[in-house]
Amino acid sequence: MQLVIFDIDGTLTQTNRVDDQCFVRAFVDELGISGIDSDWSRYPTVCDSGITYQIFQEYFERKPRVDEMARLQKRFVARLEEAYQQEPGHFLAVPGAAQMLQMLKQDPDYRIAIATGGWQLSALLKLEKAQLDVTGFPAAFADHGMTREVILAAAMAMSRGVYHQAHFSHVTYVGDGVWDVRTAKTLGLGFIGVGQGEKATALRAEGATAIIQDFTNYDHFKEVLEELRYG
Repeated sequence: MQLVIFDIDGTLTQTNRVDDQCFVRAFVDELGISGIDSDWSRYPTVCDSGITYQIFQEYFERKPRVDEMARLQKRFVARLEEAYQQEPGHFLAVPGAAQMLQMLKQDPDYRIAIATGGWQLSALLKLEKAQLDVTGFPAAFADHGMTREVILAAAMAMSRGVYHQAHFSHVTYVGDGVWDVRTAKTLGLGFIGVGQGEKATALRAEGATAIIQDFTNYDHFKEVLEELRYG
């Protein structure tokens, strides 16, 4: 039995841009911090918790307090809600994602999990707005750790428990960022990149060999999964 772990922003949902904007704006609203570098590839750990810790170190030379993290998350979600009300089109699913999840869920050879660098509150909101049903799937978020490696490890541990599997024959991570490629390499996982144009070029430069534009061709996606499984 194989496990397929999906990232969210840019992988299942087309929310990278609005997510970045609202995340940065939350720091302005709550802490008065402006001019944040939103090129996340330059950060040591690319997840909401890790980025927040890095920003606090740079601006305040300390870790964020629990109440500050809570305030930032609440403001971030509020900003996302406002953005959705203004332009629902910024919260669309990646083409074919909804159907792909349902079809893969029905395949007895596969199990599905979610692992994202986003916080749980914001991640679930984006999935809801994109009308993607992930009910019952094990899911790990930035709330579970400060690195992608820790988050993916948490998703795999949850999956073994939820699906009653001591181990999976193969684990594939599906993501859209160069940091996703690096994480998959570190953990020894198969990797499928989602992207086209400059994004696909960046993924290839990082070492990704299996790249799809979206999930509209489910049969092709399954073929890529099988190719990774058998090498």
